[in-house]
Amino acid sequence: MELFPPLVAQVMLVLVGVIGIVSLVVGAYNWSTLISGRKQFLKIEVLEQDIAKLQRELKELKSKQQPVEAPQPVTIMPPTPDPLESTGADEVWADFLNDYNNLAASMDVPKAPQACETFAGTHQLTFLICLDHAAQENGMVSPKFAEVHQLTESTYWAWPVPETGGAFVVVPNPLQPYDEKLHTEGGMKETFASNYEAGTCKEIKVRLPAKFQNRKGTWKIIQPGVIKVK
Repeated sequence: MELFPPLVAQVMLVLVGVIGIVSLVVGAYNWSTLISGRKQFLKIEVLEQDIAKLQRELKELKSKQQPVEAPQPVTIMPPTPDPLESTGADEVWADFLNDYNNLAASMDVPKAPQACETFAGTHQLTFLICLDHAAQENGMVSPKFAEVHQLTESTYWAWPVPETGGAFVVVPNPLQPYDEKLHTEGGMKETFASNYEAGTCKEIKVRLPAKFQNRKGTWKIIQPGVIKVK
């Protein structure tokens, strides 16, 4: 006697087969998920180990480093100006010096002496010569200067600085050739720094005039000047 009709029995066999297959699929999926989870866990664990190792190495590296000194500020010094290129453009005597250098650059013209006389009169110049370039005062060289009345006799021209009471700026007489005797015995090397080396120079340019003080007819160098000759 059959428990189920043949058709029902076949259906049940098919269902049992399907259920078995589904169970196998579910089991395989679960196993795959478990294996994947383990792999992910192992990866995370490896990453954590690598991070911990890098942190230890970084800590060791920091402990070995020497403290870095702060860079010292660098002081940039401005270039030292060439005294032979100074102009004194802001000084009260700047216009006088400019006029003088223009005159001194024209000494090769026939009427140069007349031009100098006009210049001297316009600027109320005092004419000077050096009496003793090696004179000393209190153990220091202090050349002696004296006034002369004729421009052609002078070796120095003194221009009175306005409102100073006895202060003068002094320049060479451009009519006088600049030679060895004038340089060494005429007081020029004590009165001016220059580029003179030897021979006779007929061109002169004053970069900075010398500063003199006149007290009751006694002339003294307060500050030497700077000239260029050629």
